[in-house]
Amino acid sequence: MKTGTMLRLIAALLLFLPSLLTVLPPGINLFWKLSIPVKETGFLLTLPCLFLSAWTLWGAGSGLPARAAGLLFLAAAILYAYPLGRAVVTARHLEKEFREAIGKQPASPSALLQRAAPLVWKDFVTGIPTRKAPAPVTLAYARKGGMKDGADLKLDFYRAAPGGPARGGQRKAPCVIVIHGGGWDSGERGQLADLNPWLAGAGYAVADIDYRLAPDATFPAPVQDVTDALTYLKAHAGELGIDPARFALLGRSAGGQIALQAAYTLKDPAIRAVVAFYAPADMVFGYSLPGNPLILDSRKVMDQYLGGSCHDHPELCRASSPLEAVDAHAPPTLLLHGEPDVLVSFQHTVHLERKLTALGIPHFSVKLPWATHGYDYMFSGPGSQISLFFIERFLARFF
Repeated sequence: MKTGTMLRLIAALLLFLPSLLTVLPPGINLFWKLSIPVKETGFLLTLPCLFLSAWTLWGAGSGLPARAAGLLFLAAAILYAYPLGRAVVTARHLEKEFREAIGKQPASPSALLQRAAPLVWKDFVTGIPTRKAPAPVTLAYARKGGMKDGADLKLDFYRAAPGGPARGGQRKAPCVIVIHGGGWDSGERGQLADLNPWLAGAGYAVADIDYRLAPDATFPAPVQDVTDALTYLKAHAGELGIDPARFALLGRSAGGQIALQAAYTLKDPAIRAVVAFYAPADMVFGYSLPGNPLILDSRKVMDQYLGGSCHDHPELCRASSPLEAVDAHAPPTLLLHGEPDVLVSFQHTVHLERKLTALGIPHFSVKLPWATHGYDYMFSGPGSQISLFFIERFLARFF
């Protein structure tokens, strides 16, 4: 075999093997992490793979190794394009479903929306543009010595950019409280730095909070921390330029569970909406059917968070479960979840959505049939673009 043909075959394998992560579930934690950029940005390799396929098949001879390399390049091109193809179809369906479920937007905030469509092609290359917003300031919101290093609980506060949803003659902006993920035992504020200035650019104040982490602090400590953050923000609403009667909670993964639990149990009329990315909403279900321990030992992290085993203390699972807590007074809820999520089963969203429907709570689920857990780490990827489009419209409708 010629050296050039061998190199092309090796290159074809190196491109083809990662592309399998677009359709096959990852077996270990490393492959799950790799699957995020593969699914959300792999389409950028489609044209190079097609070029290499054509070049190899028609320019590198007719031997079996050359044909094999060309077909591998072609297969990789198709697989890398698959998530984006699903995203295009999904976005179209979701727009229709959102209009049917939520109704038309109020006329006043329509000009404030930053996303003209669920998918904007230039943003894949240039990044998602954001209106300029003031730099954040860090504030101590609770003096508990609750963090592992003994420090106070803090938040990063982003003032709303001018011209946002402080509408109807109001000068005070509504505030989104952002709650990070990390399996309840890790993570920190500023986890995804792109989302906060994007929300501030849309005209919302943003408070990205720390909370106490397991195993040093157990449920319901993080929910209590959300309460303290709300109390602090309300007390300082005047100086921060926020409306003390308009808050939304937004969390991802474990932070999504905390956001949902706080929204459903605090009974605070100032909480106007809740947004949760791939949240473990049914804790009883999550413990009874754990995921692949080579990716995440879900029972271990739940035991740490709850301060005991669900087998020995089933009341802990029920008490921490948003599915158990939600009632007819719950705020409007937006759920965002990838169907092949390998860390938090998509069934969590299915179960909560079913109960929200039964209770008549306004809600919408952004179901992404290709996306995995953490898809929004790729901020300009198709999953994140679609999510931002519906977050913006959901908040404009209810917040």
